[in-house]
Amino acid sequence: MRWSLKIGRVSGIGLYLHVTLLLLFGLIAYAGFVEMGTRGAAWSLALVAVILTCIMLHELGHSLIAQRLGVQVRSITLLPIGGVAALKSIPEKPWHEIAITLAGPTVNLAIAVALMPFTGLPPHLFLISMPYDIHSFLATVVNANLTLFVFNFIPAFPMDGGRLFRALLALVMSFPRATVIAAMVGQGLAILFVLVGLKFSLWLVVIGVFIFIGAEGEEKIVRTRSLLRDLEVEEVMARDFVVLAPTATVMRGLEMVYHTGQNDFPVMDGDRLLGIASRQDMLDTANRLGRDVPVREAMDTGLPSVPPDARLSQVYETMMVEGYQSLPVVRDGQLIGLLSHDNISRYLLVQSNLKPSRRRRAVLAHTPAPPPATPSVPPIEAPRSPSELSPPASPA
Repeated sequence: MRWSLKIGRVSGIGLYLHVTLLLLFGLIAYAGFVEMGTRGAAWSLALVAVILTCIMLHELGHSLIAQRLGVQVRSITLLPIGGVAALKSIPEKPWHEIAITLAGPTVNLAIAVALMPFTGLPPHLFLISMPYDIHSFLATVVNANLTLFVFNFIPAFPMDGGRLFRALLALVMSFPRATVIAAMVGQGLAILFVLVGLKFSLWLVVIGVFIFIGAEGEEKIVRTRSLLRDLEVEEVMARDFVVLAPTATVMRGLEMVYHTGQNDFPVMDGDRLLGIASRQDMLDTANRLGRDVPVREAMDTGLPSVPPDARLSQVYETMMVEGYQSLPVVRDGQLIGLLSHDNISRYLLVQSNLKPSRRRRAVLAHTPAPPPATPSVPPIEAPRSPSELSPPASPA
């Protein structure tokens, strides 16, 4: 996630702190200082740091169980609204999702129970107050963890309760249908939160908006994955594309952006793929080093290639999590296609506007596979004069 600072790594999972939390720390410290001076600011900052640690442990609970069940976890990021664990895929087995979901709140309950022998049961549950000594500090930490435990069981995405509700529904119906129902329930609760919050608390309005957007996003992700589930990469990838030679200038590559409508260009040395030069990388390089710098200085050599028979839904999730805009499609060491978000978006646009057809899948199954793709234009070298600039020839 952008604007995040790495603070550690546990079990291969990167731990990040979003910079907006620094603003939160400042506001909390100021509030503590106004109420109790320097001592109040110190207690307030300590409390926020401990609560954020509890949230991090909550997300680690999810993540470590997910890893045990074969789900890869890329990172955990702490935000002012809580923690976010970036899973590389959504677990579709209901019992797996139930186990992963319950692990987070269980950590908060365990922390609260472990501290209760020193504090007793808090007299005012779910009330987070400013501490003024070690006893009140621990009591507030107990209250915070009990609040996290209960709050996360609200049956609405993106809270754990929404995922638990979806998993329970998925025991008796399809995963996409369960997601739609859980998202609808969550958005209904979100609207209720907003209406109540308009009268009693602005914070409830913020929570309601957050829940509504989260529910919509979760339903969209699952719907997209459902549409892509039965497809292989080669069914959607671009087969006609422009490639660049490593000696072409970044300016020549940028000219190809508006000549061809392509944003990412494979850089080829003969038949060997060297990397991918994106529009943004070429712009950054041109502005930093000059327009005549070879495109090899702007290309990304760290992008993984994908085979044409890879499941499109899995590759799409990887692209979303890792932030890849395009990936080369390679068979037997040869570049045969280019998969980008544009390809997938166009496919989804077409499919969403097609009327349902019972025969469509059968027709596709009996349609002969198209011939292997080849680049529509040979590698482009840097032009020697402006008169040599021309759009590439149309493929035959």
